[in-house]
Amino acid sequence: MVTFIYGGLHRLQFSDGWSEMLRLGRSRFGTGVVKILGGSVVGQGLVVLCSPLLTRMYAPADFGVLVVFTSIAAILGAVCTLRLEAAIPLPRRDVHAGWIAWTAIDIAIVSTTMLLAIGALAARPISIALGAPELSRFWWLVSLTVLAIGVGQVFAAWMVRGQHYMSLGRRNVATGVGQVFVQLSLGALGWTPIGLLLGFLAGRVSSIGVGMATTNLIRQRRPRRREAVSVLGRYRCFPLIASWSALLNTVGSQAPLLLISACYGQVAAGLIGLTARVLAAPVAIVGQSVAHVYLGEASVVNRMGTPELRPLVQRIVFRLGLMGLFPALVLAGFGPQLFELVFGGEWSASGYYAQWLSIGYLAEFAVAPISHTLPLLERQGVQFAWDLLRLCLTLGSPMACFALRLPIDAAVAALSASYVISYGILFFYCSFAAAKADGRTLAQKEEKF
Repeated sequence: MVTFIYGGLHRLQFSDGWSEMLRLGRSRFGTGVVKILGGSVVGQGLVVLCSPLLTRMYAPADFGVLVVFTSIAAILGAVCTLRLEAAIPLPRRDVHAGWIAWTAIDIAIVSTTMLLAIGALAARPISIALGAPELSRFWWLVSLTVLAIGVGQVFAAWMVRGQHYMSLGRRNVATGVGQVFVQLSLGALGWTPIGLLLGFLAGRVSSIGVGMATTNLIRQRRPRRREAVSVLGRYRCFPLIASWSALLNTVGSQAPLLLISACYGQVAAGLIGLTARVLAAPVAIVGQSVAHVYLGEASVVNRMGTPELRPLVQRIVFRLGLMGLFPALVLAGFGPQLFELVFGGEWSASGYYAQWLSIGYLAEFAVAPISHTLPLLERQGVQFAWDLLRLCLTLGSPMACFALRLPIDAAVAALSASYVISYGILFFYCSFAAAKADGRTLAQKEEKF
């Protein structure tokens, strides 16, 4: 994968005035991907490799509770900071970035406190409506996990700002190790399904520990009230627009599983949850590694004003798509046999779902890493429009199948098709926005001469 990306970047041609900077950038990009990718391979790879043990400790219904739990936590975690962490790489001075980071953490604390209060009043009806009544006993874990996700995102953004790619790699290792250790330990003791939930939380807490140990964020001065207000005013587009975009984006990826749980039952959600767990691993291992480095390097390019975004966007998507094509075809052809062999006979249905979803996840794998392009260029309105479209497609397709009383296989196939369509549109949006940014940069360079 690194060879694909590095080779594509090496063939980009620019004028001599930028050649030295780009040679340094290409080397840094490839090195950054390797550092984060190594940590992701260990961390997320461990989660996947231990799944055959977990499927023999926990039942499909237990995984169904985990699916609902992680989906709620991911949706709320994406917006508990009002997306202020996405602005951390933008200021020129670290002190201003520190104000943004601490303001985002304070907002996350307030948000999760409100969530805990809501859970005290409505946890049971919410859990019943989502097809996982057992989750009502663990709503306090949902609140803690949302907080851990929000704080972890702030530390990750600080690492991206400083291009601390080795720290991001260590963070990914800690997440996987913490999650698997707790899930296996509690599963062996028969703590089901809470072992799965506590393990997920433990992984996110472990990632925060790495961030605290390897960055200087905790030594940054906390903003005064006036400074926090100025941060919110200067970067108001993130809470006002980007936060809604992030909510729609996360709902678009997580809500289909919630909808399937509500419509087709907790066991069906658990079976599809295992499918998503396996197929999402390459997105987490490779896609997020590339995305973090892409955001770090693209933010530098944006600040320096060099016209290289569009070629970078296109080549990353092409090479990631080529990389993921063969595994997707293998799953499409032999999914049921592979899942039954690896996870046990009661999980063979997950392999049938993998046959359909492999194509949709291939589209996400190739395109998701460049999704930071629109927020980086402050095109939050376009990002919001795409997120809304994706939400309509990913929710509408399985909902229509349920309304027509079609089997769950049809709902899964329709969901996969919605992924392909939505990520194809996102690629077009990002490529077009990057081309316009490159054009403006070239025009400014010509004006100077």
